[in-house]
Amino acid sequence: MKKIAKILAVMAVALTFSLSASAQDMAQATEMYNAAIEAYGNGDATAALDGFQKALAAAQALGEEGATLATDCKNVIPKVYVKLGKDAFNAKDFTKAIEFLTTAEKLATEAAQEETVADVKEVMPQVYLGAGNALLNEKKFAEAAAEYQKAIDINGENGVAWLRLGMCKSNGGDVEGAVAAFAKASEFGQKAAADKQLGNIYGKAAQAAYKAKNFAGTLENVLKANEYGFTKLNVYGGMAAFNLKKYDQCISLLEGDSSTNAKYYLARAYEAKGDNAKACENYKAIATDKNFGAYATSKVGTLCK
Repeated sequence: MKKIAKILAVMAVALTFSLSASAQDMAQATEMYNAAIEAYGNGDATAALDGFQKALAAAQALGEEGATLATDCKNVIPKVYVKLGKDAFNAKDFTKAIEFLTTAEKLATEAAQEETVADVKEVMPQVYLGAGNALLNEKKFAEAAAEYQKAIDINGENGVAWLRLGMCKSNGGDVEGAVAAFAKASEFGQKAAADKQLGNIYGKAAQAAYKAKNFAGTLENVLKANEYGFTKLNVYGGMAAFNLKKYDQCISLLEGDSSTNAKYYLARAYEAKGDNAKACENYKAIATDKNFGAYATSKVGTLCK
């Protein structure tokens, strides 16, 4: 009988010790959680994450007793990752920002935290834009294009991402892809900037075509550039139109241009159309020019009577 009583006494002491140790472990886990809350409130997201993760591990080790605390940790950890991601983005550490935000979205999705998931989806395109801009500045066009595409994959109406994607494709030689991207940028609020880029694309194409004596290609691209407000190369279009015997288009493109090249081709276009008065007006304007003067003077002598 005495032996049984002794065993029961030992068991009671062991149980009391176990309960005491468990309570102590719970107190430590709670203390870690509270310290993490304080760190987060002070803006130290790194310390907060470390604290919440340690508190979570401690709470999970306690089983059912620590279940509530573990849930609290799981609920707050995704938000901490979002804060870390935003901090990294502000510091222009885009790689870290993407890493933190991706983790945040995964954990928030698992915890059914729709608000946090939405927060990540709002911030992530800005991060991809920042990463793309950094690469674009380094002329790493293919790499930058990949980052802009990720932003577009999240929000297909991101006009700035479409615009920058077009710039990457244009610089990388993908004219067709650039034109398509700029069209999207124009559709989603970036019309002025997109038109400027499109004008430049067709302007370059016009110059290349004229250099190759491809007058049809020159005229086509000059007229395309005009659609986007790019008129700097109209003289090329006018000269190309003259060589194609499209005199009305030549006159339309060159009228109002005071350059000697424009005046020369205007005079010849008007002469070809039989408008001697207009032809004389333009020949007289270049009669003293070192390149066209002799020819213009001879024409003035025969046409302008």
